[in-house]
Amino acid sequence: MVKSGSFCYPSLIAMTKFIKPTTWESVFQDWKQREGNDPGWIHCATTIKGWDSWESWRRFSASQIQAEDRDWVIYEFTDPMHDIPAMLVGPFTGWQSRLPKPNVHSFADLVRDSKQQPFFRAHEKVAGIMQSFPPSTHLIGLRREDDGAIVCLEGHHRATAVALCALDGIKINFGGPVQIALATLGTAELSLLDSVLARGSSR
Repeated sequence: MVKSGSFCYPSLIAMTKFIKPTTWESVFQDWKQREGNDPGWIHCATTIKGWDSWESWRRFSASQIQAEDRDWVIYEFTDPMHDIPAMLVGPFTGWQSRLPKPNVHSFADLVRDSKQQPFFRAHEKVAGIMQSFPPSTHLIGLRREDDGAIVCLEGHHRATAVALCALDGIKINFGGPVQIALATLGTAELSLLDSVLARGSSR
């Protein structure tokens, strides 16, 4: 079962505030507007991953978590400096390969790792976000039904930047609310995270 009949709009989890229900297509179009014309992401989609466009690559990734069949809601983080680092790293090979165990570690765990911390401090994209966070940020994630944890699907570089700043005790000027589009990942579906990681997103 993909859709969750127990989806609770008013109080999904303590770390977020309900904003409004939405649709996957609306979430995807917002994502495309943020990323779809970025030369770096287009290069990743076409040259590295082997797809013919950014959109075909990202739609394939969305199909792996059955995004179109889920109920989506926009929430706002109530304490982004605390709540974003607490999110779990998503089921993507490039990110999970940096962690000791798949699909269980948070961004706070990632940046505390003695090998990963210097890598991300020197990472051009992450370092730039730490210096100037994009205003009115939107992320995408799944809420695990079993423990309420949020699994990040889109926004990993921003989440890593926030986690590093939180580790350093530096408060980010977010320039406005930080929102996330969320759908529920049912307890019976948790193995989907391992399946997505095993398949990867290459064509």
